[in-house]
Amino acid sequence: MAFFIFVGAAVIMLGFLLTFIVGQRRDSYAKALSLATLGNFLDARALVREKLEEDHQNPYGHYVMAKIYAMENDPLNEAKHLEIIKKNNRYTKEIDSVTVSNRIADIYYNKDFFEEAFFHYLDTLQADRSNPIACLRLGFMALGQKEFKIADHFFSRIPEEKINISSYFIARGVISGVTGGGKEKDYFEKAYKLEKSPVSGFLYALSLSRENKHKDAVKTAVAISEQIEDEFVRFTLFQFLMTEAILMQNFPEALKYGRLCMEMARLNVWHSEIIESSIHFAMITIYMGRLDDASEYLIEAEVERLEDPDVVALANLKYRLERGTGTVESLIHEYDLSRELNLLSVNLFPNSRYFELSGMRSSKPFNIKGMVDDSGKKLTSKLDMLGLDKFEKFISLPGTNFKNQATRMVMSMGYRVTKEISNPEGDGVNLLASSKEDVNKRALFRVRKWKDAKVSDVFLREMTNQMEELGATKGYVIGNFDVTEGGKKIIAASNGALEMYSGDLFEDLLNKTM
Repeated sequence: MAFFIFVGAAVIMLGFLLTFIVGQRRDSYAKALSLATLGNFLDARALVREKLEEDHQNPYGHYVMAKIYAMENDPLNEAKHLEIIKKNNRYTKEIDSVTVSNRIADIYYNKDFFEEAFFHYLDTLQADRSNPIACLRLGFMALGQKEFKIADHFFSRIPEEKINISSYFIARGVISGVTGGGKEKDYFEKAYKLEKSPVSGFLYALSLSRENKHKDAVKTAVAISEQIEDEFVRFTLFQFLMTEAILMQNFPEALKYGRLCMEMARLNVWHSEIIESSIHFAMITIYMGRLDDASEYLIEAEVERLEDPDVVALANLKYRLERGTGTVESLIHEYDLSRELNLLSVNLFPNSRYFELSGMRSSKPFNIKGMVDDSGKKLTSKLDMLGLDKFEKFISLPGTNFKNQATRMVMSMGYRVTKEISNPEGDGVNLLASSKEDVNKRALFRVRKWKDAKVSDVFLREMTNQMEELGATKGYVIGNFDVTEGGKKIIAASNGALEMYSGDLFEDLLNKTM
């Protein structure tokens, strides 16, 4: 009996001793946090380091150290200690894996270290599959890289009824619109009701138009027009109102907005938009029978676009109408003006425009495909196994190395480089090459370090002129870019002489040569 009493007393004493030791440690950590609160970060960290020497992996010690760095506004060192906790896989009730991973990811996200942030948010989902913070951030980052399927996978994990953030519904609407999901109007309507911003309003108006609810579309667009501060976005909205008026056969209203677009383009010296607006204005005035009003602007467009078949056909139609040798209806076989006017809405606002207008494109590319597949499944367990994305490597290549890489691309496409052509812009390299099969067949390659550029009709027209001077029958633009509507017309009129290597084609070229 005495033995059991002795053992019991020993256990109680041991418990008191452990409680005292833990209490002492906690008191030290509390003292360190108090010092940090007073701004004495140096002594606070020294106190915590002293305790961590006794147990290098103690999660609470690293957690307190992270808190001190957070108070000092040093987030990267805060993340460093949180990553130690994560690496050691030692947690407590108040320091769980989800909290730690999300905080590390938040730090990297706010620093624009998107690859690191993406990786740590993925770790959060391994412990909490529908964690709303991680799912939202992963979805927005994937959408910013135009990875629509991956973005949709993460967004769909969150119950919609639990979300009341306008940007979430904008994102879901963009994905639906670009991929043909058919639910974009509902998403944009929810976003607009939550926040009547120019972005949500414009996207909602565009989706209403797609469902032939043109009066509602115009009403919404007009309501947000005064909120728009960016001149180019306002110009784009006026383009939209012009196309809506055309679809509703309200040509005086279409003429008003067409003129506004033209004036804005000229005021801001947007060369490509000046020509586009002049053409649209001419189309409307010719359809209305106001031929004299169209003359000046159509002549200007003809001078700039001598080889554009649409401009030539429109000018020929005007010529025939002026001489009374036909009407808009009777000359439909030469140029269907009514059809072309109705197509302006689709041409100026294709489904891809939802993404462009959303403002969700990321300016910094990173290697999502190295971390997850299309269904959002994680592909690697270590961040350091990812390496740099090939695109990032490509645009960071210095002078000679970049030219060598461009040469490898040219060779992989069946050509040999014969001459380097000067590029005053300094954003890449111009190469003249001859076909491996026929040395007399020449091609001009413009390889660019662009991250997110627009290839306009001006760029392509100048390139076409240079091709003629060099005796090249083919021209290739290689890089990360989109083509403007004016540029697309130049490409279409080139009969295959101009080829654009962007998007998937560019990615395949990098995979073959790097």
